[in-house]
Amino acid sequence: MTTLVRLVYVSRPRTVGRQGDSQGRSRKAPRRDSRDDFLAMCDEILVESRRRNADAALTGVLVAGPGLFAQVLEGGRAAVSDTFARICRDTRHEAIEILDMRAVDERRFSQWTMAFSDIADAPETLVARYRHGPSLDLRAMTPTALVAFLEAVAQAQAQDNALLGAPCPTAGFLDDVVFVEAAE
Repeated sequence: MTTLVRLVYVSRPRTVGRQGDSQGRSRKAPRRDSRDDFLAMCDEILVESRRRNADAALTGVLVAGPGLFAQVLEGGRAAVSDTFARICRDTRHEAIEILDMRAVDERRFSQWTMAFSDIADAPETLVARYRHGPSLDLRAMTPTALVAFLEAVAQAQAQDNALLGAPCPTAGFLDDVVFVEAAE
C-alpha cells in the first residue's frame, strides 16, 4: 500500500531576470513586475501542474501572494517527492522552504489536482481570522494553520467561481478552478 503524504512549502516567485521552464531550461524572462504578468506566470504553472498532478494522482493547492507562493501537495510519497524535486529545479521558484512533510490518513484537497487562489482575492474576514499583526504572514504560520488557511481559501475561491457561473469542481483529476471575470 502506498503511503499518503502531505508536503507543505513556501517559495518566492522569481520575478525578473533568468527564468526557465519546469525542466530548468533557462531563457531570458520578461519582466514579471505587473500583476497581469504575475497571474499569467501562475496560469502557466497551473496548466502544467494540473496535467502532471492528474497523471501522478496528486492533489493540492497553490496560493499566490505578494512575493510568495504557498503550496500543499498530497499523494504517494514517491510522486510527491518527484514533483517537489521538479519544483526545486523550476526557475520560476526561489527561496523554497519546506514547512512540513508527513504521512496522513486522508487528503484535505481531494477535489483538486491543483486549486489556486490569488491571496489578493481572499475574503477579508478569512484573512483577518489568520492574520497576527498588521499583515498576513504565511511564512510565520504553523504548518497546521497554513494548511487550514489554504483549504479555506480554496473553498472560498470555489464558491466564488460557482457564484460567477464557473463549473463546479468535480471529484477526480480534471482542471477544476476556472477564472471568470465578472461584468462590471
